[in-house]
Amino acid sequence: MALSEIDTIVYVMLENRSFDHMLGYLSTQAANPPMPVEGLRDDPAWLEAHRNFYEAKPYELHRLDPQQVIDDPPHEEKTIAIQITTPAGPDSTAGMGGFVESYMTRRPPPKDPGAVMGYYTQDAVPTFDFLARHYAVCDQWFAALPTGTQANRLLAMSGESQIVDNAPVFLPEQKLVYDWLTDHKVQWCAYQSGDFLPFFSLMPDWLPEIVSSLTLSDLGGRGRFRRFARFREHWTDKAAMPNVIFIEPEYTDGPHADPNDDHPPTGVAKAQAFIAELYGILISNPQRWQTTMLVVTYDEHGGFYDHVPPLPIPAEPGGVKVATTGVRVPALIVSPYVKPGSVFSGALDHTSFLQLLADRFNPGQTYSPAVAARQARLQPLSGVLSATPLAEAVPIPEATRALIAAAAAAPAPKGPISEAPGGTANARALDNAALKAQTEHPDLMASSGWRRLTEYNAGGNG
Repeated sequence: MALSEIDTIVYVMLENRSFDHMLGYLSTQAANPPMPVEGLRDDPAWLEAHRNFYEAKPYELHRLDPQQVIDDPPHEEKTIAIQITTPAGPDSTAGMGGFVESYMTRRPPPKDPGAVMGYYTQDAVPTFDFLARHYAVCDQWFAALPTGTQANRLLAMSGESQIVDNAPVFLPEQKLVYDWLTDHKVQWCAYQSGDFLPFFSLMPDWLPEIVSSLTLSDLGGRGRFRRFARFREHWTDKAAMPNVIFIEPEYTDGPHADPNDDHPPTGVAKAQAFIAELYGILISNPQRWQTTMLVVTYDEHGGFYDHVPPLPIPAEPGGVKVATTGVRVPALIVSPYVKPGSVFSGALDHTSFLQLLADRFNPGQTYSPAVAARQARLQPLSGVLSATPLAEAVPIPEATRALIAAAAAAPAPKGPISEAPGGTANARALDNAALKAQTEHPDLMASSGWRRLTEYNAGGNG
C-alpha cells in the first residue's frame, strides 16, 4: 500500500476560501486545458442556473481581479445557513443561493455585493495551478462544520468541537491531534510563519510550551513549535525530522505584518508564494521528498460561493445540532505517490486527515469514535495515492516563480478599518493569547524573536 511508504506527512490549513472560488476554474476553458474536476462550467444555461439573487437582482459568477480587496464575508453558523439553504433563484428549490444575501448582512455592508460570486483563474493562483497539474486535486473535500474558523479547526485537529461559533475568548481545553500523536509515539512538530503565535495558542494549556518552544527556535533549538524561517535549514540538514509536520501561515486575524493565510481582506498572492516556497523546500531534499506527502487545504469557505451542496453528515458542535458538513473547500495532495494531474472525487472532510494519520501510524484502528462515525460516510484519503512513485520532483518553472514572487511583493491594497486586527471575534481571541503570553512569560518575551508581539501589546493591541 502506498501509504505505508510515506514517512513524513506535512499539513497546511489556510483560511476562508471555497473550492469554486479558488479551483473551480480548472473545469472551464480558461484553464487551458480544462481538468475533469467538479468545478465551474462555461455553459450559459449552467451559469444562469447558479446565479444568486438579492432583492430580485441577479448576481452572476464572474472572474475576479486579483488586486481587488474583498471585504470579509460573514461565515458563522447562522449566516452559513442562509448561504446553503436559500433557493438558487426565484424558480428553484435547490439551495446554495444565499451567498449574496448573507454577504449583505455584513456591517458595514460590502463595497461589492457580488464579490462572493467571484472566482480566480491561474493568473491569480499560479502555484495551485502548477500543483493541480503535477499532483492531485481533491474536489469533494468539505469543511467539517457549517460554521467558522474555530470550530472547524477544532474538528480538523481533534475530531470534535465544544463550540459552534468563533468566540473572543480562549478555546475550551480538549484533546488535539498533538496529544494523539504523542500518545501513539509519533514524532511531530509545528512551524509558524511570521513571528506571532500559532492558532492553538488559544488553548491556555498549550500556551507555555508554545512560547518557550518558539523562543528556543529563535535561538536555533528544535522544540515541538518552531519558526518557519528555520524550516529550510531543518529539512535539508542530516538531522531526523518528525513524521508529522504542521505548517501554519501568518494569520490576518493577528498583529500581522505580512499575512499569508488568504483570509480577506488579505489577497491570495501571499499564500501562493508561501506554498510555492514550501514546495520548493520539500523537493530540495530528494531523499526526504521520496517518502513525503503534503496536504494543503482550508479551514472553511469564508462565505464564498460554491455550487456543490454540503454532505448530509450531522454533528453537535457546542451542543448545537447541525445537519450537514460545511461548504466545499480547496484541497491539494502533493507527493511522489500521486499521479500527475489526477482528481480524487471521494467524499472527504477535515476528519479525513485524522483518519489518514491513524491508517498510517496505527493501522487497522480508527482515530477515535467521533472520527470513525464520520468516516462511515466518507472515503479514505489514502485513496488519492498511487502504488508507483514518480522518479523525481518537478520544480515550479523559473518564469512562474518570478510571477509568483512579483505578485507577492506588490504593495497590498489596504482593507477597511473594520478589518483591522481586533475587528473579529477570532482576532480578539488571539489578542487575549498575546496578552496572556506577555503577562505570564515576560522573561521569554524579552528575546528578539518576540519584538513585534511585545510592541503590539505595548501599543494596546492595534
